[in-house]
Amino acid sequence: MPSLPHSLALPFFRGRFAGLGARLTLPRPDDAPWAHAPGVDPDRILIFGNGEAVGWGVRSHDLALPGHLARSVSMRTGRGTDVDVVADPTMTITSAAAALPLGRLGAYDAIVVVLGLSDALRMTSVARYRESLAAVLARAIAHRHDGAEIVVLEIDRPSTLSLFDITPGSILDEHADRLNAEAADLCDELPGVRFVALPHGQASDAHAAPTKSSDVYRAVADMLAARLRAPLDEQFAAGREICPLRDSPQTESERLGVIYDLGILDSQRERRFDDIVERARILLAATGAAFSIVGPDRVWNKAIAGAYASEIPLRGAMCAETIKGSGPFIVPDLWADDRFVTHPAARFYAGYPIEGPGGIRIGALCVIDSRPRPADSVDLVLLRELALAVQREVALGTVPAVTA
Repeated sequence: MPSLPHSLALPFFRGRFAGLGARLTLPRPDDAPWAHAPGVDPDRILIFGNGEAVGWGVRSHDLALPGHLARSVSMRTGRGTDVDVVADPTMTITSAAAALPLGRLGAYDAIVVVLGLSDALRMTSVARYRESLAAVLARAIAHRHDGAEIVVLEIDRPSTLSLFDITPGSILDEHADRLNAEAADLCDELPGVRFVALPHGQASDAHAAPTKSSDVYRAVADMLAARLRAPLDEQFAAGREICPLRDSPQTESERLGVIYDLGILDSQRERRFDDIVERARILLAATGAAFSIVGPDRVWNKAIAGAYASEIPLRGAMCAETIKGSGPFIVPDLWADDRFVTHPAARFYAGYPIEGPGGIRIGALCVIDSRPRPADSVDLVLLRELALAVQREVALGTVPAVTA
């Protein structure tokens, strides 16, 4: 039961910090909410919540927790890593369950939950915090794929941020400790959910800076990566095919909705895409290369290099097959594969899917060759890097669609 001083302090702190996220004007990332590290067979991780998830103090997710986590995980696993982030500085524990991207959770091999800083500042009751966190975790457990690890990150003590001018060991720090104890107890009761303590003494230095720095995010990422390595390796060793939700089918309406929202179909050519496609053709020693959009009845090429048609019918198109999965798709000899319509200029095909907002696969970066080639003749790390370069540009938006 809360003490009398605790009860008397509630109106003050809840009023003072109620609009915290909306009022802060500190730097935070304004680029696409994801980061990656090079490699094949990438593990996929979602960072969800506020606090360290928001990236206060840096202007790029690559310098915030997503970028550092991607690199730290890859360094330990030897595989690629994709990290998405869904963060909102105004998020509280009571609003978090509704903010979970349920339709995408099955695609992730690990989910990092970062919640509670705003609740510590507003002194949300321990009972409400536990109840709401339980609701968040129940929804995450129900929608994750089998084997996906969920980690709940400890709430940092509010006094570690000098922005708030809070005395170390104050009632707010004590309340954060109580919320953390409750979260740790709850996580112990749930399968595949772990509570992870922050690396105090390494990640933050009380009153040293108004907000976090890239070095702070690196320390937190290293701690998380050390915790995630074993479950990620276990999932990979068991085989990706045992987790069908990881590459769950997406509907045509989802894909076309994203394409139309982007305004990318039949849009003007853009040099930024042309340059990446030309690099793909040269670096992968191919006859032709393209950034292809899979439309309702055709595959239309936003950018072309070398021997490639501007568009082809959807039926029998290689890119339509590529977007069924999240990894590379390679056909050593198209003429020997009955699934595809043969084309005199194309014998070999290699493609990697391109995702739009929400992780919806809208097309592919692909290369063709006029002669058959073995599957291992393509550098898959390089193919993925070039595809992600296209994906970054897609996230920036395109020019308006051409009208007749």
